[in-house]
Amino acid sequence: MSAEPSSPVTTIFARKVRAGFEAQYEEWLAGISRTSSGFAGNHGTTILRPGEGRDEYIAITHFDSAENLEQWLRSSERSAWLEKLRSIDICREEVMSLAGMERWFTLPDQGAAGLPPRYKTATLIFLGLYPVVLLLNVVLKPFLSGLPGPLQVLVSLMISIPLMVWVVLPYLTRLFFRWLHPRPVG
Repeated sequence: MSAEPSSPVTTIFARKVRAGFEAQYEEWLAGISRTSSGFAGNHGTTILRPGEGRDEYIAITHFDSAENLEQWLRSSERSAWLEKLRSIDICREEVMSLAGMERWFTLPDQGAAGLPPRYKTATLIFLGLYPVVLLLNVVLKPFLSGLPGPLQVLVSLMISIPLMVWVVLPYLTRLFFRWLHPRPVG
């Protein structure tokens, strides 16, 4: 029996750097990102610098599996980079890892600190999936009418799932981002 394939994992590191240490931190970020890119399964790092109401640096690292991410997190190379980080004055640090469907409801250029409530993600999936299924039913019906029902469903899913993952949900997440991730009052 083979093991189930692991889902891609995104880890978000948010750090607020004390004024005057930005250049050191930028150099450190470039170095650790370059080093992590050499590890198995690394799909790159996106770096968001402070700005537009955000005072922290955000590094978003993508790995193809939790296992490969764990290898990087436990590596001696990463430990060496974290040791260098001690000389840089960090005011605050937050780390969040996302896997599976929750990744759909975060945006790489937005600094969301947490996941939206499940009722909001379910609502967004419904808002996207319902029109996609209706449209595919109309468009595909003439082409699939001679196929058995389960095969019709399979073809519909093969089209609707990629549409949802790469087109509809990213669009809806941007459109409803403030509803999914309201800013705290105060």
